[in-house]
Amino acid sequence: MVMTVGVHGVRSQVNIGAYDGRAVLTAVDLVNTDPHDADLTADLLRNHGWVVPTAPSSADLTRLRDHRDTLRRAFAGPTEGEVIDLLNRTLADLHALPQLTDHDGHWHWHYAPPGAGIADRVAATTSAALLTLIANGGHDRMRACSAEGCANVFVDLSRNGSRRYCSSTACGNRTHAAAYRARQRATEV
Repeated sequence: MVMTVGVHGVRSQVNIGAYDGRAVLTAVDLVNTDPHDADLTADLLRNHGWVVPTAPSSADLTRLRDHRDTLRRAFAGPTEGEVIDLLNRTLADLHALPQLTDHDGHWHWHYAPPGAGIADRVAATTSAALLTLIANGGHDRMRACSAEGCANVFVDLSRNGSRRYCSSTACGNRTHAAAYRARQRATEV
């Protein structure tokens, strides 16, 4: 996944890697959904490349909801340092142990201890992926949707870093249509 980010005032492209990219998108989807249904949560994770042999248990779902709240705080974090502290605490609490593996034929990092359940694997990997994004200058790309009434988050992958909405077809169009109608009403007066 290639992102254009600003580092020390210089705009450049940063490759955070496909594996970390999938984990970042998993983090976004976890924040923007409510992992309360085991089958839907398993599908969400599988769609992002996670190996989920069985539906998550109720304990896993509770842990994923707790992690979703942590991720939401990370996206809302006012400073880069506070977000880093939050995600580092998550990794420490999970006893994260980075290990390079190629079990699927591609080298990538695993962060959760061997044998960890799906909730801990997701929490460790999404936290590490967001930290990688931040380390590559992407903290300012972690955003909340600007549309009124929308609580979704996203990572701005646009070249110029100007994305404002979680979805240009939903929130973006709705906001632009409302602004157009407001301008039309103002000219009618």
